[in-house]
Amino acid sequence: MQENQDQNQQQAEQNNNEDSATKIAELEQKVTDLNDKLLRTLAELDNVRRRSREELEKSAKFAISGFVSDLVLVVENFFLASDNAPKAEIEKNPAIKNYADAIVMTEKELLKVLEKNQVKRIYPLNQAFDHNFHEAIAQIESEAEEGTVVQVIQAGYSIADRLIRPALVGVAKAKS
Repeated sequence: MQENQDQNQQQAEQNNNEDSATKIAELEQKVTDLNDKLLRTLAELDNVRRRSREELEKSAKFAISGFVSDLVLVVENFFLASDNAPKAEIEKNPAIKNYADAIVMTEKELLKVLEKNQVKRIYPLNQAFDHNFHEAIAQIESEAEEGTVVQVIQAGYSIADRLIRPALVGVAKAKS
């Protein structure tokens, strides 16, 4: 009987050890799974932070694009006014010369303000045509190399390399 009790006790200890080993293995697997979930969650959190930061930067950078779209029309009107001013009359009359100079100074100041806010005027005269920033509306026979912008009908504008308005251009083609 003593022998049976000893065997039963050994059997119980062995079962206990097996149960403990199984529980330890299960717990180790749970720890591994939870560590994996934690690492994935931390990585996802990092990605969300990065994407949010990028979106905020883009929003801040391009928030003025609607305003700039309207403002560039005013800037272009200043360019038209100074380009089409009667040069002979300006030289004859000092009052008109002062007025023309004021238009040119205002035009320059507007461009400085735009550049300060990463807005660039695209005036590609004598440059190679770039479909990313230019819109060809005419092909013009010219001595210039084919594909060169030979006429700018309307200047374009961009904010930090994002196009607001393409430059409308005439592109050189070989003479026939």
